[in-house]
Amino acid sequence: MTSPRHDKWERYDVNERDEKRLSLARGEGLPKPLLLEDPMEALAPTAQRLLAAAQSLLASGGFEALKLSAIAREAGESKASIGYHFGNKAGLVTALIDSFAHDANRGLIEDAGTLPTGEERIHALIDGESRIAADAESYQSFFEVLPHALRDEDLRERVAVLYEGYRDTVLRCLDASRPAAKEQLRPFAMLMIAIVDGLAIQHGLDPEGADVSAATDLWERLVRPYLIETGSLDQS
Repeated sequence: MTSPRHDKWERYDVNERDEKRLSLARGEGLPKPLLLEDPMEALAPTAQRLLAAAQSLLASGGFEALKLSAIAREAGESKASIGYHFGNKAGLVTALIDSFAHDANRGLIEDAGTLPTGEERIHALIDGESRIAADAESYQSFFEVLPHALRDEDLRERVAVLYEGYRDTVLRCLDASRPAAKEQLRPFAMLMIAIVDGLAIQHGLDPEGADVSAATDLWERLVRPYLIETGSLDQS
């Protein structure tokens, strides 16, 4: 049963949510951004095995290892099952990216939901984003995929929707539910995601020299005047 706190954050009908997840699994559509449920839960057992196989191949051999025949062989399934469950390779890769980011973003939303709007919630958001940026393993897999998403139109459109979901996480953590507040804080969300991605690159290249926590502490101090101005942070 969904908890009251989840009810506050979850604004989507359950049937619509499940339909969107299953549509993504078949390559027919894209999910509403950042649902609290695990994206794996909407997939059939065969699709879960295929996705787990893709995760393993990506980690060991990079994007070039994501051959449909290799994924099917690793999963012990037929190649045709990939088309049935994911539609095409872009559908599978989108679900793969979603699986990397989902737990971290769900954690941000759940942590922020326990705190009052204002300084505590903003600190929880930025602290959580700092931990995401320092997660070298997840980002390494993500960065294996990203250059290909920029070149592949189908994959690019799907990943763009996932990025909209990441921005939506920031807005939800700031409790920006009104349309005017969303528009006002969207540039902040864009910069937040850009900073996290950029810090992740530096941390991946130089784990000892790139102090992610120090950088995000500075970011929090820099954005305080702006968040006070927008009403997201009480000046007192």
